[in-house]
Amino acid sequence: MANLTALLAARRHYKTEDVWKDGHAKALGIMVSNQAHYCVDRAARIMGLGKKGIIKLAVDEQFKVKTNLLYDALEQAKANGITVIALVGSACTTATGSFDDLEAMATFAKANNLWFHVDGAHGGPSALSKKYKHLVKGIAQADSVVIDFHKMMLSPALTTALLFKNEEQSFGTFQQKADYLWNSETANEWHQAGKRTFECTKLMMAPKIYFIIKAYGIKIFEENINYLYDLAKMLSDKIKAHPNFELLMMPACNIVNFRYVNTTKDLNKINQNIRQALVEAGEFYIVQTTLNDNVYLRCTVMNPLTKADTFTHLLKHIEELAKALIIMNK
Repeated sequence: MANLTALLAARRHYKTEDVWKDGHAKALGIMVSNQAHYCVDRAARIMGLGKKGIIKLAVDEQFKVKTNLLYDALEQAKANGITVIALVGSACTTATGSFDDLEAMATFAKANNLWFHVDGAHGGPSALSKKYKHLVKGIAQADSVVIDFHKMMLSPALTTALLFKNEEQSFGTFQQKADYLWNSETANEWHQAGKRTFECTKLMMAPKIYFIIKAYGIKIFEENINYLYDLAKMLSDKIKAHPNFELLMMPACNIVNFRYVNTTKDLNKINQNIRQALVEAGEFYIVQTTLNDNVYLRCTVMNPLTKADTFTHLLKHIEELAKALIIMNK
C-alpha cells in the first residue's frame, strides 16, 4: 500500500495530466528492477499502467540494476509511446538482498525529471547503522521512501512508513470532497489521515515504534541491524567452507541464498524437497527462490536471539534430510 501511494504521488507530481480528475489520456510507465518486490509491479497494474508500463531494468551478477543502461531503457520506453513518471530503486531486493546504486539512480532521475522512489521496506533502516549505511548512499535524494519497521526494526507487523522529502506532496494524492470528514479538500491537515492515505480509518502504528525507542533508545535499531547482517555473513562463511553446499554470493545484508550440491540428482528438485522437508520437520523455517533457473534455499536471519551454533545445526539438519531424500529416491 505504501509503494502504491508513493507511485500515485509520483503520477500527480508529474503534471502531464490530472489523472485524478480526468483519467488517463496517455500511456504512463515506471522504471524498476526486474528483481524488485512484486508489490511494485502490482501497484503499477492497479494504477492501470499495464504490463507495457512496467519497464523492467536489467541487473548485474550481484542482482543490482545496471545503471549504465538506464538511459537506453528510458529512450526505448519513449519510443514505445510511454511517458515514464518514476524510477524505483530497491533497498534491498527481496530474493537476494541486493542494494541498487541509489546515488546513481537519484542523479539519473533528477536529470530526466523523474520521481525517484526507494522501496526500502527491508534494507532502508541500514541508514541507521554507521557500519552499513553505505548500502543506502543516495537514499536521502529520494522523493519518497518506504520503510517496514516490522522487518529490521523489531516491531510487530504491520508497521510501515511512507516518507516524503517534500511534505506538501504527501497531501495532494487523495484530494477530494468529503464534507462529513473535512471542510476543505485542499487544506493540509496533518491529523486527517484520510487525506494522505488510501484508507480513512487506520490502526495506530506509531506507538509500536515509540515504545521501543522509549524503552531502549534509537541505538537498539543500529545494534539489531549490525548483529543480523554480521550473522548472515557468519552463516555465509560456514556455507562457503562446507563442501556439500554452494553459496550464491556473499550477502550485503541478512538474506543468504545457498543450495545443497552433494548429489548427482536434479539439484533443483532435491533443494525443493529439502526445503519442504525442513519446514515440515518444524525446527527451522526458510524459504526458496529461483535465480538464473537455479533453485536456492533462502534464509533471512531475523531473530536477534539467533546464535552461531544455530547455523551449524541448520546445515547439519539439511545434510541429514538431503541424504534421506536421496536414498528414498534411488
